[in-house]
Amino acid sequence: MPNWTYAGRRIYVQKISNDVKQILAALQPVAGPTVYQTFGYETAKYKVNALVVGSGDKASLEALTTSGTTFELMSPDGSLGYFYPVSLTFDRQRILTHTITPNCYDPVYIVDIELDKYP
Repeated sequence: MPNWTYAGRRIYVQKISNDVKQILAALQPVAGPTVYQTFGYETAKYKVNALVVGSGDKASLEALTTSGTTFELMSPDGSLGYFYPVSLTFDRQRILTHTITPNCYDPVYIVDIELDKYP
């Protein structure tokens, strides 16, 4: 499996997606077409679905959401940049053993991570 890390913690990415948005305000005049005003744009948001092995890595990833700082997301192709951790949602899997890491009795979690790109 390729090596992915976020804040130095190994994650096994299953799916990653991102989106960018422009901030628009729409004015609806009584007589005439809609008028749009641009107010800038939001930074890119990434959504990562990954496996996390072990309660220690799970706890250290959870702690990132209280830091207020950015962390680097590394892919097999190199750095994707620095991101704020917005939210992490963990689901423990009903797995007795696995072959992901050498200690095959560690719990396995599926995590959905929402990341906000640092400008």
